[in-house]
Amino acid sequence: MVWDINGKQGNESAKIRWEIVPYTRGRGVDVGCGPYKAFDHFIGLDNGHHQVFGHSIKPDVQIETAEKLDLFASGSLDFVFASHLLEHIPPGAPCVKTLKEWMRVLRHGGYLILYVPADDLYPKVGEVGANPDHKWNCNYDSILELMEQVPGWDLVDYQKRNEDDEYSLFFVFKKVGKGIHFSWRNEKPKKSAAVVRYGAFGDLLQASSVFAGLKAQGYHVTLYTSPPGSDVISHDPNIDRVILQDKDQVPNHELGAFWEAIRKKYDKFINLSESVEGTLLAMPNRIMHTWEPALRHKYLDVNYLELQHEIAGVPHKPKVRFYATVEEKEWAVKERRKMHPTGPIVVWSLAGSSVHKTWPYLDNVVASIMLRFKDSQVVFVGGPEAALLEGGWEKEPRVHRRCGVWSIRETMAFLDQADLIVGPETGVLNAAACLQTPKVLFLSHSTEKNLSRDWVNTVSLSSINTVCPGRGNNEAPACHQLHFGWNFCKRGEKTGIAQCQEDILPEMAWKPIEAFLNARNEKAA
Repeated sequence: MVWDINGKQGNESAKIRWEIVPYTRGRGVDVGCGPYKAFDHFIGLDNGHHQVFGHSIKPDVQIETAEKLDLFASGSLDFVFASHLLEHIPPGAPCVKTLKEWMRVLRHGGYLILYVPADDLYPKVGEVGANPDHKWNCNYDSILELMEQVPGWDLVDYQKRNEDDEYSLFFVFKKVGKGIHFSWRNEKPKKSAAVVRYGAFGDLLQASSVFAGLKAQGYHVTLYTSPPGSDVISHDPNIDRVILQDKDQVPNHELGAFWEAIRKKYDKFINLSESVEGTLLAMPNRIMHTWEPALRHKYLDVNYLELQHEIAGVPHKPKVRFYATVEEKEWAVKERRKMHPTGPIVVWSLAGSSVHKTWPYLDNVVASIMLRFKDSQVVFVGGPEAALLEGGWEKEPRVHRRCGVWSIRETMAFLDQADLIVGPETGVLNAAACLQTPKVLFLSHSTEKNLSRDWVNTVSLSSINTVCPGRGNNEAPACHQLHFGWNFCKRGEKTGIAQCQEDILPEMAWKPIEAFLNARNEKAA
């Protein structure tokens, strides 16, 4: 649109806030924020000038002028955002000085985001209706003329925003080492798809099968996700762009509006949020969580991956995969060599992200492996919190304690070196789903149909005759519930571990483990 004196005015940043999400993670400032900040995590800076126009302004930090950000060290910010501010600064040298200062406080790779009125959509200086405080008229060429005097950037996004109530130009400059670059001019994909998937490691790895399906259909794939789950898909060749969001960067109650806005950018928009959690795993305070166990099992005993494929509109051909880099693969080979193996290597994932994702008879079975297979090696993997479960094996040279030592990517890269992978419903086991490597999986809140029905070379173990809040009097083979603590999950009296895990007895696990290791040794002989 062209500016209308009767149109919406006074909160220009609200018109662009969904566009700036990809560039405003971390710590940054909203310079000249006025009475509004684009997002709560921004540091609002203002000199209070607009109080003369009747606005009450209480910025986070009061500054004298936008030309001086002395409070911030060089390279200390992830982004600088300025909405309808630059045109208030005298043109020429003062503007260049301001832009240099804003670039100074940015880290390498940080973003300078400018939103300014377009001179062909908004009254020019001196014309009727023009803001009397504007000092010059903004257009693409005039902004670039200023920025050319502040080299070391890449213009990664540029838009002329003239729909609805906008009459502005949008620029995003990424701070780079040297030169002037224009990535925004790169050829746009002919067929684009966006996938929204926040979640833990296992959630993102399941989604890797969807990415592969979309890529096979010819889509340029953009993923909206969050750390740390994003770590495990950071080198997935089926993803063309990853847009990271920090926790609450977009507040939960505004996610719907954000998704609706970004949907318009893509030919295909796939939202996998709560495609498992909340849909097939009932969450506390949701109605399905209160259903009787048998009823919940009747309706939630659906394959997680197959549903995600249906949501995405891609054929259900499971292609769950972790993609290690060349360097990670080389590292994994060296780590195996360090262990001097002459026999099988068992990777054991000790714990997952919830209280029920731990199996209590670890020591019994590992001891049996040590005794029965004299040349075997066992590698414990997990996060720092799982290191406690490694206790007692400090003096056994064939047991390698790597919880909290290896990163999640290192752990998953090492799976290719394993002869057997064992553990509960963790991201590590999900990473191995389509590997030919044998697996023994301890199910807890999921059934085999839910999770591992289509896994390769896998024995899935689940408890029998379990009585707990989620399964009632053994009325269902799984609770189909998400657990954030012990409120709805019963501790076993013998071990203090979740009842469904306590009921998977050592001999149940030993039988497939022994069979897999025997088969491996016979093949190697």
